[in-house]
Amino acid sequence: MLTREQNELLTRVGPGTRMGDMLREYWMPAIRSAALERDGAPQCVRLVGENFVAFRATDGRVGFIDEACPHRSASMALGRNEHGGLRCIFHGWKISPDGKVVDTPCEPADRRVAFAAAQRVRAFPVHEVGGIVWVYLGKQATPPRFPEFEFTKLPASHVDVRRGLVHYNWVQGLEAHIDSSHVGILHSGFIAKGQIDTQSRDLNLTMVNIAPEFEMDMTSYGLREGALRDVGGGKTYARIRQIVLPFFTFIPGTKEDVCSGRATVPVDDEWDAEWYIVYDPNKPLTEKRLGALYAGASQDPNDFAANLGNHGNLWHQDREAMKNGHWSGLTRNIPFEDFIIQSSMGSNVDRSKEQLGAADAILVRTRRLLLDGLDEYQRTGIVPWRSDDIDFNAIRALAVTFPSGQDWRQFSPDILAHKAAAE
Repeated sequence: MLTREQNELLTRVGPGTRMGDMLREYWMPAIRSAALERDGAPQCVRLVGENFVAFRATDGRVGFIDEACPHRSASMALGRNEHGGLRCIFHGWKISPDGKVVDTPCEPADRRVAFAAAQRVRAFPVHEVGGIVWVYLGKQATPPRFPEFEFTKLPASHVDVRRGLVHYNWVQGLEAHIDSSHVGILHSGFIAKGQIDTQSRDLNLTMVNIAPEFEMDMTSYGLREGALRDVGGGKTYARIRQIVLPFFTFIPGTKEDVCSGRATVPVDDEWDAEWYIVYDPNKPLTEKRLGALYAGASQDPNDFAANLGNHGNLWHQDREAMKNGHWSGLTRNIPFEDFIIQSSMGSNVDRSKEQLGAADAILVRTRRLLLDGLDEYQRTGIVPWRSDDIDFNAIRALAVTFPSGQDWRQFSPDILAHKAAAE
């Protein structure tokens, strides 16, 4: 288990915190591209305990600035987005997408241009790709290399991106995605009834053996994990995932299924943005496949967890469905099962009270990596898991069954690209 002090280090992300300072040194998903219209309403974005506004200007460029107007701190979310910039409705200050004050109409005409040019606005670099507007909030004058994951290079029809805002800390979200041992238990109500299309037959193997053995390789991006299950008949079922620290996890599926990634991005200490990225490298996605994954979810892709529920209504748990064979009674979809379990722990769980076992090995290792990475960053200024040798495009998770005795690593799609780091 962690000490309370270690737990605080991992979970506190606001300005001036150790973890918050480090997380700001990575490109992070901020808002869906489709949420921003040219000259449309600016959108509030809260990240790592700070409030920002994103807007798309007349020429299509995206601006990402502090929500507070630099003049008198009125919310720029109320601003007029027109003619290439966002104008505060209080005194008319206008800010361009690159963060320059280009007009201050209340100032005397003879000094207006000079006065505007002298003002400072916190504007942040953005990169728009994969249906996401990414932002860099760090201190470097030149943003770091962008992580070009496989899905960032695909046509829009091959990628579906949705965000869910959930009331728990970002570490809880990350740990839900990397915990392979819960799959055959928590999600068994969906798996047993074949309610998740092409994954059903594969995920049934998590119920054949609900106590996987774990093997892990440290890599330059974080961890490669094999969750191994003896499923009888001389066969081993391996769920091979990549944990790309600090935000990303790739979810194992068969070669026939779509690919899937998750990004867990802190809104603040008690709220988390869960990014679900579903993609098919070979063909456009179908509504049937996405409909199965998000059945019962909110139809707003900017917050598909808007109808999740809360402790007061026990997140709409269906006790009658439990009597009739659904394990959890959380009958809408698999993502909601994960969201609800994490929400039930509270907004920021105290990990010093945990009683861990062998099934939690991946959590222990990941927490240790995060703490060690944080120490390295504080000591040397070197940002971990951001080296130039990472081939982000090669990273893809996989679920595979093979003759027992073989090494699961040979089946990992990214083993060749990251072999040296694994040895």
